[in-house]
This record gives sequence, structure tokens and C-alpha cells, in this order.
Amino acid sequence: MKLSPTQSHYALGVLMSQGRIRKAQVEKALKGREEEIRTLRERLAALEQISPAAPARARRRRGRPGPAVARKTRVRRGIQMSPRVRALRQLPGKYMGYVRRLKPAEKARVRSVREKQDIEAAIRLAKSLGAKA
Repeated sequence: MKLSPTQSHYALGVLMSQGRIRKAQVEKALKGREEEIRTLRERLAALEQISPAAPARARRRRGRPGPAVARKTRVRRGIQMSPRVRALRQLPGKYMGYVRRLKPAEKARVRSVREKQDIEAAIRLAKSLGAKA
């Protein structure tokens, strides 16, 4: 159930006037909230002491809210890879792409070619068998 602040204020007033909720219960709930906020702040301070290089967004400014800080986009470090290695890493995907469309008997034939020769020969065979289908 989601209530707006106005709705929750009204509902709380009605329940208090009907005697279903006492003022002490409301005060206790609010005190519990303050205790929880204090506990969370203490835990956060302890965590910030553990990690000396806390990220900038964790160290918020107190006082008036300023303009939103633009998020830094992560720079992905490109893994240096030779074209040959890249091509070798793409072979299993090509193999699976061609083999998945084949019938079980054709898959067995391609698998045996892969075991006896190499993956490139198996890809060529799977490609030719898939073209016939």
C-alpha cells in the first residue's frame, strides 16, 4: 500500500482520534526511526574509515543541495588481442551456431569430423549441411 504524505497524515490523525493508535506509539515509532538513522550513520562512518579512498559520491556535501554531479563513465580497457587470437575465440560460437540447426545424425557426423580433424573443418561441414536443409 502506497500513501502520499497527506494521506498518511490524515490516516494517522483518524486512527489517533478513534483511539486505535496512541500518541505514545507514534512517538515510539518516530524515535525508532531516529535511532535507526543514527545507527546507519555510525556504520557508514566506520566503513568510510576502513576504506581510505572512498568514492566521491559517498562523501556528500552537507547543507544546500548543489547541482547533480555528472557520473563518470567507466572506461573499458580494450584487451590487446591479435586478430588471430580473436578469430580463434570466435570459432566455438560459429560451430555452435551451425550445429544447433542440424539433425541429430548430422550433428554426430560433424562431431566426429571435429574430433578427427579440427574445428574449422567441422564448421565447413556443418555450414554445408545447414545450407542443404
